[in-house]
Amino acid sequence: ILSDVRRIVHSLEPTTTFKSILLVADTSKQDGFLRQYTSVDMHAYTTALDKIIEERLVDKLVIVDGKDSAQLFQVNNRWLGKSSASSHSLTGQQYASTMIGFDMIRNHPCFEPNDLVLQMDSDIIIKCNCDVIRQCAS
Repeated sequence: ILSDVRRIVHSLEPTTTFKSILLVADTSKQDGFLRQYTSVDMHAYTTALDKIIEERLVDKLVIVDGKDSAQLFQVNNRWLGKSSASSHSLTGQQYASTMIGFDMIRNHPCFEPNDLVLQMDSDIIIKCNCDVIRQCAS
């Protein structure tokens, strides 16, 4: 995660100014991932998250551990109209942490109603002219 966040931030920041960068880390599931190719090393993951904060790559880190059932009920109700404390779909895709991230941004002091929010997974590959992002934002 550390190298992915570094790559994304260092690739986009030189030509694009963000009001805030929020990283949502989902620790609610540690096995049984879709297309899982290795086991989870939670110690290494949390160490990398600490390093991300230390390097000031993001402005805020939100960890969603899936243990706050009230938060999950609220998110599922608001976004999906469902009474559920699930964080993942029946087929295993995570969704609650993404929705929690959107809620965190919407409630962030720098957020304004017409702001453009760029959401991506940490392993995304970006190859574009960053002027495209600026044009979308204007």
